[in-house]
Amino acid sequence: MALTLGTLLFVSIGFSLLSLNRLQTEFELYQVDAFKQGQQQFDMHQHQLTSQLRVWLESFADIMQFQNSDDFGNFASVLSKQFDGLQLHLGVENLWLVSNKQEVIYASSYLPDYAQVSIANVLLRQEPISQLYCDTLCKQFIAVPVLNQAGEIAVVALTASLADMLYSMNSVLKSDIAIVSVNRQLYSKLADVEVHSSSNPAIFEQILAGEDQVSLRDVEQIGLNKQVGEYFYLFNLLPLSNDGKKAYYLAMVGDLSAYKAESDQYRYQFLLSVLVIFITLMSFIFFVASPFTKRLLRLSNALPLLAKKEFAQFREAKIVQQRLVHDELDIVTTAAQSLSYELEQLNIEVEQKTKELENIAMYDLLTGLPNRNMLNYQLRKTVAKLGRYESSVAVLFLDLDDFKKVNDSHGHSEGDRLLIEAANRIRLSIREFDLACRFGGDEFVVILSQMNTKQDAIDVAERILANFKEPIRIGTSIFYVSTSIGLVYSEEVGIKADDLVSFADIAMYEAKEHGGGQLFVYHDDMYQRVAQRVMLEGEVRQALAKNQFSLSLQPQLETKSKKLFGFEALLRWHHPERGMVSPDDFIPILENSEHMIELGYWVIRHSVELLIELKEQGLEDIKVAINLSADQFLDPNLANYLIGLMDEFRISASHFELELTEQTLVKDIEHAIDVMKTLKDIGFSFAIDDFGTGYSSLAYLKRMPVDVIKIDKSFIFGMLENHADYQIIMSTIAMVKNLGLTVVAEGVETGAQLRHLRSNDCDIIQGYYFSKPVPEAELAEFVDNQLIDGHWKTEAK
Repeated sequence: MALTLGTLLFVSIGFSLLSLNRLQTEFELYQVDAFKQGQQQFDMHQHQLTSQLRVWLESFADIMQFQNSDDFGNFASVLSKQFDGLQLHLGVENLWLVSNKQEVIYASSYLPDYAQVSIANVLLRQEPISQLYCDTLCKQFIAVPVLNQAGEIAVVALTASLADMLYSMNSVLKSDIAIVSVNRQLYSKLADVEVHSSSNPAIFEQILAGEDQVSLRDVEQIGLNKQVGEYFYLFNLLPLSNDGKKAYYLAMVGDLSAYKAESDQYRYQFLLSVLVIFITLMSFIFFVASPFTKRLLRLSNALPLLAKKEFAQFREAKIVQQRLVHDELDIVTTAAQSLSYELEQLNIEVEQKTKELENIAMYDLLTGLPNRNMLNYQLRKTVAKLGRYESSVAVLFLDLDDFKKVNDSHGHSEGDRLLIEAANRIRLSIREFDLACRFGGDEFVVILSQMNTKQDAIDVAERILANFKEPIRIGTSIFYVSTSIGLVYSEEVGIKADDLVSFADIAMYEAKEHGGGQLFVYHDDMYQRVAQRVMLEGEVRQALAKNQFSLSLQPQLETKSKKLFGFEALLRWHHPERGMVSPDDFIPILENSEHMIELGYWVIRHSVELLIELKEQGLEDIKVAINLSADQFLDPNLANYLIGLMDEFRISASHFELELTEQTLVKDIEHAIDVMKTLKDIGFSFAIDDFGTGYSSLAYLKRMPVDVIKIDKSFIFGMLENHADYQIIMSTIAMVKNLGLTVVAEGVETGAQLRHLRSNDCDIIQGYYFSKPVPEAELAEFVDNQLIDGHWKTEAK
């Protein structure tokens, strides 16, 4: 409706503007027409006056038969007698008769200069002239040449008043007429106009008063509209003559009061008619649209109920009424009611799906325990209460030990069933208001609130450990699964929830590193070790990029012949600030880091490069032993890398011995055997390092493609003082020899140790007795000074 009313208003305003513009155009045309009429009337009366005077002069000369006369005396006498009649009937003011020598024969008054000039032109051109001349007043000047019998020429000249002409124009045009002049200037104003004669001096005085800003040129072109009192006048200027100093005009003042009143009355009636029509149409439209708008308002007032999910109240609202003919609004209203049923059903489904999504978002689908999202939410709430109440919070971080073996050996479905049982045991071990969550994989987190002391939290953790000592029966399978637990206890206000979980996680890894199946309580030293590990990992990457690592090679000699068997490559780190860093300081920390694999590949490649240098020095039949970490040994890219390296340097894999610890092998015996066989086929030999310090079964030893057994230096160090160590060494040597393997004794530092090992058929010795590890930079010098034809040059001390 607003759009319709706006359109009507716009049309009405447009129509009004067009009509008013037409009135203005008609008024302007009226002004132009008035000016043209004045011009035409003036031209007509001037022509009439000129014609009358010329006709009289020519007729008078013919009547007097002036052409038959010998002189002008008689003609002048008769002419003087006609002057009074000319004044009375034709308005002649002056009359002259001038000879061809410009001598005045007759003059009714003084012959002015302008008349003398005009008479001279007539004598020169010998034809009559008629012109308007203005001085104080404007006059019509006429000069006619006459010829006597003797052939002499004289000129009859006269001036006639314009008063009768102006009176006649005033009568015809019904306008006041005046003769005005103005000094000729570049920018003349209307106020500069001087009135000489007028039909109504008062009107001209009122119109010209105060018009010192109106340009005379504008008035000449478009006239001037001016209101004087209650009357409206149109002022026009008609140029008459220009003597160079002054310009003379015929001024016309037309009374527009009646026309203006009629125009204003028309405008008023027109605008009133438009207003009445607009109000009538607006009322009609409002009357027609009002029922529709009321129905729309009822519908719009009811629609918010749908947004509020008040569907029953929406349908109870009286928005549909019985009527004979249904219109579009009835269709919309019916559709809205149908929509309410659809929205209600959709809302029910959305609420159901929302609850399902909340369960998915906040609960673990497998175990039914809250997931990490719920953990974060609840832990933040619990931490926030620490500031309002004097309370404490404890967080337990649990990880099932060796759970990967269950998945690998029994499948993931069996592993999932084990996780469900583990979740049940954790849930049964805590109080009802405590929260157990599945953190991910085989990791669980427990939030213990309302703990009086740290010992209360430790008691709950020990109860969980005790429950996991019981075997878990799944179908026909029985699993013995332990769990490592990290515990953090805090009463600190402002501690972050994420920090609590992180601290508990750190403590759990401490439990893992100490064998698993136990509880470790977090303390600051654990964080320092983690921070040191992170720092070392970053420094290791920089050290690799900046070539801070190097290798030292420790010789291995055949016990009886002292022939050089090979070297063991030992990693060294020359830190730019801390100097030489012992491998015992950074290798254990980096053992499970991704940087350890990258560093291990560097060691392998650099060992190959050093072996090439040794071969160039004449040491052809030697081996280099390379230590492999557990992660690098299990890296799937290891075999391809070693094959590519051998091809690149065109060297046989038989020159390299890969050393593994017992702990690396027992993590996954079957997989370890498969990898060793693959590398064995390439040509690499294997040695078990630090033998005797692990916990592997000797039954596996004969299954593994091992070539060398290295007795740990801890046994060699005490073999002469400790009878048990001595017996272990001798038994190990005998067992290994029976298996057809080579025995290497590490850490040999005295001649007595050497003699006992030699007497018991130990194959290879390695230790400070012969040489410390030789830095790679000194390797060439060492070979020259200590070896002759591949044998040790001097007797060791």
